[in-house]
Parts: sequence; structure tokens; C-alpha cells
Amino acid sequence: MTTTSRDPKQSMNTKKQRPEGSGPNCNVIVFLEEAQKDLEPVKHADRVAAALGGHVTLCHVMVPPHDGSKPVDPVDWDIRKQKTRNWLSGVARAHSSKERTTEALLLEGQYIKQIASHMAVRQGDIAAALRVRGEEGKRLSDTVLGVLASRSAALLMIPVTAREPKNGTYQKILVPLDGSSRAESALPTAAKLALAEGAELLLCHVAPQPGVTEFGVMDQEAARLSSQVTKRNTQLGQTHLTKVKNSLAHHKLNISTLIVPGGDARRALIDTIEKEAVDFVVMATHGQSGHRDVPAGDVASFILDRADIPVLMVRSKMNQSRDHAFGRVVSKGIRQPAGTDK
Repeated sequence: MTTTSRDPKQSMNTKKQRPEGSGPNCNVIVFLEEAQKDLEPVKHADRVAAALGGHVTLCHVMVPPHDGSKPVDPVDWDIRKQKTRNWLSGVARAHSSKERTTEALLLEGQYIKQIASHMAVRQGDIAAALRVRGEEGKRLSDTVLGVLASRSAALLMIPVTAREPKNGTYQKILVPLDGSSRAESALPTAAKLALAEGAELLLCHVAPQPGVTEFGVMDQEAARLSSQVTKRNTQLGQTHLTKVKNSLAHHKLNISTLIVPGGDARRALIDTIEKEAVDFVVMATHGQSGHRDVPAGDVASFILDRADIPVLMVRSKMNQSRDHAFGRVVSKGIRQPAGTDK
């Protein structure tokens, strides 16, 4: 069952803010929990929606308070539902402005099922959630799990500690690239956000760590080979980033590139976020190593769990046979990196 709470005037205002002829707009649906009292992080969703020509909807899933052993008291349920609707509508009004309105949507049922069902008919929109920064062994909330499992065009995860940008707008937006077409599918969204915010777009590539089989102490030949491969990986990475940068020149953005020495891409990107004072991350849900049967790859999941800033993961609908920077590398083994197979 789905119930909505909207002001007719709000709906009219929302339609006015969508520019004609600018392509499909992308809305952001933020799934909230009543336990989340500090809702300042929702302002990040406002920024993303504004950049993509859409609006924000605040959504909450009411789960029946029983284990199935006894029926729900309809009177008690209606009272609870009205209180929840009033709370949600109040939050939506607080986040509305003259230029942009925020809608409120109340769903009833189980978290994951309701979020999945709602986003199934809004696949062009972004599913978002506020989340506690990961801790070892800490269980993700049902709301976050529902958002991760949804089939939306993109996923926006906002740490509950994420504050508004110090200077009023994002100054630097990071886009990790690994040479795959899938990773590059995040670029159009990142460019729109950077244009709207007047931010610098930082294209980052973590050069692969060369592997040399060692038996005992590494000899000089092994060290020489490792050095050569490292140099080659760095050169190829820089060439690729320069090519991508040139392809975005028509946007007239402030674009910089960064090659991070070989190592663990996950930790390297977290370190880069801190060292480069990044405000926002836009990345594809999977890179070279991604598989379609999981909502996010290892790198994206690691960043989601540890970044102190918002992360927008864009889902690629591209033809997986498109060219890859390492597309001619073929393995005779059972499995190849996703997106490199012919």
C-alpha cells in the first residue's frame, strides 16, 4: 500500500522548474528513518536534484509493528500513520523553498520490498539514503539495504555527518576512472553537477600494482621488470585521463587529472579524498572487476562505507562490448574482468 502527502501547489511549482527541451530530468528520492533527527545532510540531495533538473522527494516506509502472530489494530495503525505523515510532511516543508519544493511520500510494508517496488517504476531517478559511517561488524540499516538493492538509475549515499560545503558550493568533485567504459558512464552526471556547482572536476586513476612472482629475495631483473611495468601503467593511465579530459572540453569545466601510484585502489581513493579536500564523489557502480549480480563493486562499497562525504554511484546501461582501455587483453581462463569480454 502506498500513501502520499502532497500540496497541490507544490506539484504545480515543481513542474515549472523543469526546463523544456533539456532532456529527461532526474529526481532524487531520499528514504528516511524516523530515528534520523538531524536532516541537514538531505541538503546534499537538494544539490544533486537541482543540478539534474529534478526535485527531491522524502520517503519513509512504515513497517507493520508485528511478527505475524496477531493482527494489527487498525485504529492504532491509523493513529501512527497520521503522526508519521505529519512528521514527514513537516520535514518536506522545512526543505522546500520558493525556487524548489520537496514532496513527501509515505509507503507501508517491508523496507526492501517497498523501496524496490517504488524505484522499479522510477528507474530513471536516484534512490538515496542517509547512513552511519561504516564500522567493523556494524549492520547496515534495512533502509540502506533497500536502497542498495533497488534498480534505480543511481544510488546516493549521504553520511549522516556530512555537512554543507564550507564555501556554499562544492569545490572539488572526484571521479575515479579505471580505463573501463563502465567507469566513464559516470562522467555526464559528474559534469552536470560540476557545472551547477562551479566545481573543479578531478579525474583520478589508481595505477595497477605490478605483480612479479617472487621466490625468496627479489633479484635485480624482477625489480627492473616491476619498475618498467609501473612506468608503463602510469603513462597509459595519464594518456587515458588526458583523452577523457579533452572529451569534456566543450563543457568548459575546470578539470584536473591525478595518477595515484599503484596499490590498493580502495584505500588510495579514500586517501585521495582526504588529501585533495574532495567534497563529493561520482563513480560508476562497478569498474573493471564488477559483476552484475551485486549492487556495488568492491571499490565502490569500500568508499561508501568509509567516505565522510556524499557518494553518487551511477548505474551504467551501456553496451558492455564497448571499447575498454585494456579491451584487447584476453584471458583463456574461466573468468575475465566484466566489460572486457567480446
